[in-house]
Amino acid sequence: MFPWLVAATDAPVTDSSGTDLIGPLAQYGVLGIGAAMLVVFARAAYKRETDRADRLETEVFRLHTVIQDRHIPALESAARALQETTIALRDLQSQREIERALREREAGGR
Repeated sequence: MFPWLVAATDAPVTDSSGTDLIGPLAQYGVLGIGAAMLVVFARAAYKRETDRADRLETEVFRLHTVIQDRHIPALESAARALQETTIALRDLQSQREIERALREREAGGR
């Protein structure tokens, strides 16, 4: 009846039982055609948004994998370097305290 309307969707517009939704709406004239256009638009918008959500979910998964593969090893390396630096500073501080104690002992013994 309205091939340009049905051709706008990927599949015929039917409900869950397989009943054609466009034909009955077309018998109501302009209101039916408007309702049919809303149904077609709603189906197309829903499909577009679900496809977009799927693409974004795939991109998020890819970026998460990149973070795991690249950034986590770099953070582990930085944490090891910080730990080694902390140990070196602790040893240096201990050595300075020992030297200060020895100087105080020598100064006190004179």
